[in-house]
Amino acid sequence: MIKINYIFKLKLFSFVRSIFKKFNLHLFFYKEKNHFKDFNVNNVIDVGVAYGTDSLLKNFPKANFFLVEPNPFFFNSIDKNICKKYNAKLFKVAAGNEAGKKKFWYSEGFSSFIQREDYKLKKQIDVDIDKLDEILKNEKLDGNNLLKIDTEGYELEVLKGADSILNLTNYLMIEIRFENIKTYNPSEIINYLFNKNFVLYKIIKVNYFKNGISYMDVIFVKK
Repeated sequence: MIKINYIFKLKLFSFVRSIFKKFNLHLFFYKEKNHFKDFNVNNVIDVGVAYGTDSLLKNFPKANFFLVEPNPFFFNSIDKNICKKYNAKLFKVAAGNEAGKKKFWYSEGFSSFIQREDYKLKKQIDVDIDKLDEILKNEKLDGNNLLKIDTEGYELEVLKGADSILNLTNYLMIEIRFENIKTYNPSEIINYLFNKNFVLYKIIKVNYFKNGISYMDVIFVKK
């Protein structure tokens, strides 16, 4: 029965994709997998929280969560759905490679220091920014640590301000941009992490835009 259902889904997907192609759109199918089942994690550092990272909350419910998010739109949701349900602490600041105040583009569902190319954000606010090493310098990060970074094109700057944190990190989940926001070449992040003793473990998600790959979510592990 399971095999029949899966074959039916593939046929249905092929039919829907053929319709999408007529409008020059692309549709992709994949079976969801648990990429974290073999990871032993005591602390999760989530940079760019938004509404939260479900895969990390579900896989590591007993971990300590250190949440770094500068967009005030998400604060109530984070407090209600994460801080009150998990061992979590919210830092209302942006992570980067500098300290002070910085202009921040934001909307209800998206925010970044970088203006997008596919549509223009119209709202800006001033937010506090600091190096991740400074944000978490007084926190205990004993055991195995997982660092997640999703900052809409600002990922490399976050890494540059996280030397001490990377030394303590065992697993890294990061969004690597290809289209719409151009602040780095993807190879820069891969090379930077390789020099910090991280190797690419698995690509867990590929998001496509009309011009090609928009971004990938990738897991790196310490050598």
